[in-house]
Amino acid sequence: MAVSGPFWVIEGLQEAADALLKDSAIPEDKELLLFSNDATISSATVNTDLTEITTNGGEKVTLTKATWDAATAADPVVSRYNSTTGVVFTMSGSLTIYGWAVRGATSTKIYAAQNVGVNTMSSGQTYTVAPLDLKFDIV
Repeated sequence: MAVSGPFWVIEGLQEAADALLKDSAIPEDKELLLFSNDATISSATVNTDLTEITTNGGEKVTLTKATWDAATAADPVVSRYNSTTGVVFTMSGSLTIYGWAVRGATSTKIYAAQNVGVNTMSSGQTYTVAPLDLKFDIV
């Protein structure tokens, strides 16, 4: 089993650094997707490494910018999405879920991903990514 992470990956960090240091245009929306393959997550992970779930209640969710808490001013810097409930997926059919990823909505760049191991879900069950914490370790 390829349980891992979560890792910030090169594509997302590169864009984050450009936005922070170059004051570029407002970054694209982010989305949270679930994936169904036993992917090994690393700093080199890209969108094509993950098999996105697109049915049965596992469809991607847009991460609304206003729902992110302010990033912490400590090491590590933590950004948290929807700190009260996290992100809840309700199954409408059977699914096998290995993990989640935060992806750019238009670029499809992977910002962060985690393989949490196999979860076999059936209709009516919920899968929660909570809290969705993305951490930048200062090294």
